[in-house]
Amino acid sequence: MTRRLRLVSMLFVCFIRHPAFAAQPSSLAMEQLAKDKGCYLCHAEKPVKGGPESLLPFAPSWVDIAKRYQGQKDAEDRLTKVVLQGSGPGPKDRHWQGKVSDVGMLPNVQINENEARQLVHWILSFAPK
Repeated sequence: MTRRLRLVSMLFVCFIRHPAFAAQPSSLAMEQLAKDKGCYLCHAEKPVKGGPESLLPFAPSWVDIAKRYQGQKDAEDRLTKVVLQGSGPGPKDRHWQGKVSDVGMLPNVQINENEARQLVHWILSFAPK
């Protein structure tokens, strides 16, 4: 009994100290949150394929973002900050140059940090396994 109690206690502490391990909302709930917060005005789930005369998309797709940041330890923190504060004006981070329009991401003022972190966690789950 003591062993089991210790194990449960350790797991409980892990979940409290590391919210990323806690249960995440369902994919459907995250998709609805992204819609409600206006994310789909610029982003799409999958890359948009266009012809040579097509305009670049406004923003990278969830799949492109997940691929770009796959395996980066600080990706969730960095992207949460971008969602909340925007990417800023000018060519600060041009790794999307030529793939999306030159408009940087604006701060999303209608989202709180917890929602932003959940969305980013969900977006990063689109990375290929």
